[in-house]
Amino acid sequence: MGLGLGGKCGMFFLVTLNILFLLLGLGLLIVGIIMKVDSDVIEKEEVSKTLNEVTFNGNLKLGNVASSLSVLIICIGVFVLIVAAFGCFGACCKNRCMLVVYAIVVLLVFILQIAAVALWFIMQNKVEETVEDGLSKSMEKYEGVTSSNEVSVGWDLIFIGFDCCGVNAVTLTNNEFSKTAWWGSRGSDIIPYSCCKSVTEDNYKAGTESTCTTTLVAAQEKGCYNAFKDFVKKYQTAALAIGIILLIIELIAIVFAFVLCRAIGKDEMIV
Repeated sequence: MGLGLGGKCGMFFLVTLNILFLLLGLGLLIVGIIMKVDSDVIEKEEVSKTLNEVTFNGNLKLGNVASSLSVLIICIGVFVLIVAAFGCFGACCKNRCMLVVYAIVVLLVFILQIAAVALWFIMQNKVEETVEDGLSKSMEKYEGVTSSNEVSVGWDLIFIGFDCCGVNAVTLTNNEFSKTAWWGSRGSDIIPYSCCKSVTEDNYKAGTESTCTTTLVAAQEKGCYNAFKDFVKKYQTAALAIGIILLIIELIAIVFAFVLCRAIGKDEMIV
């Protein structure tokens, strides 16, 4: 005998949900790939070493975390695709074993997602404070645009790649440095040329634009801490939206997987 009405409905909805799973997994994969391409500055050795000056809990380094974030999103996208395909195959073939394994895996993923979101909201402020403080301490090692020090070069590339200057915005008050200014005066220059809006990686060491380096008129206005936050938020919104939809679909998919398992079991008993 074939499946009853409940079993047929369960199979239909489970296949439909897993098709949505496939699309969402593909969405995460695309977000991760775009982020990977867009974060080419972070992949540079000097930038990675500069960001690694910031550490969490003594062993996690900001540079490694930043460069791995896009890879993590890609891996999650691939994992979702595999799980969705597994669920579709199990539903179409009416294989109870596969459906049970699928339901357990989705349940574990659901719990991990909830835990990760909760942990992020609990730790977010502390993480942001750690990053800002760590970047400020790293900035103290800056030796100027003529330095070959990797941290110095890394900061130059960060300024150019993220269109920023300093950790926080660099401003002048009554022709004096604000408390957030970090660049010691070298002649008439009060900021490095890598902070200028028109600068490129080819000319930042040799350029002289007084309207930028002495008066800040043509200098980048955003601090690098906020530039990093904006970069993450640009992809965070898309990833968060997909994640919320995934949570809802996962919960429904677990229910229908067990509904279909029960219906298949009854069908086998009748046969």
